[in-house]
Amino acid sequence: MIGWLKGEIVNSWKISTRKGIVLNVGGVGYEIQLLPKYSSKAENSNEIELWIHQIDREDGSNLYGFIEVNQRDLFREIISVNGIGPQIGMALLEDFEVSQLVNAIENKESDLLTTTQGIGKRIADRLIVELRSKLQRFIDNNETINDKKEDIENNNFSKYIDEIYLILKSLGYVDNEIKDSIKIITTNEKENSFLLNTLSGEGKAEMMDKHLKEILMKLSEKST
Repeated sequence: MIGWLKGEIVNSWKISTRKGIVLNVGGVGYEIQLLPKYSSKAENSNEIELWIHQIDREDGSNLYGFIEVNQRDLFREIISVNGIGPQIGMALLEDFEVSQLVNAIENKESDLLTTTQGIGKRIADRLIVELRSKLQRFIDNNETINDKKEDIENNNFSKYIDEIYLILKSLGYVDNEIKDSIKIITTNEKENSFLLNTLSGEGKAEMMDKHLKEILMKLSEKST
């Protein structure tokens, strides 16, 4: 059973509403379905790490990939419910964050669950009945896991900004100029931080080169 993969993205695909990538891991290409909300960001990355759930069938194996381990684990709980297939699980995790979905189930908010395409009242009620007693670990651990992950990502992004700051400082720019120009990056901090944490060393270097060019262009425009 494949539980985790790290590799180079060599292709992306789309079939109806399903989106995914082909991941090169040691010379083997794994076709993995992703949550659509992450597929566009993944396409802009050279390397990615994914938590995997594998489903084996007579006609082959299907792989479902998630950025966070608690997404993968909640997906497993969802599809353990009788009559609930993987596409329903993917649809729910596309529309809800883990904490939101767990809270909806715990609070018996079937109307909220039915806002997801393909989820009718019967399916929503079945999820609530069968999962309400099984999701306590997500309530206990979700905040801690997310806080730790966010701290790591924020620290990496902060170091990235510091490095750019020092490069600009070495080029003779003063603090006020640098702080103003760096807003190009910090304005989209969440997106840039996510992207930074999915890139390989080479990808990070390319990202920094791109940002430096944008900043230097902005600084040169102000000096004219």
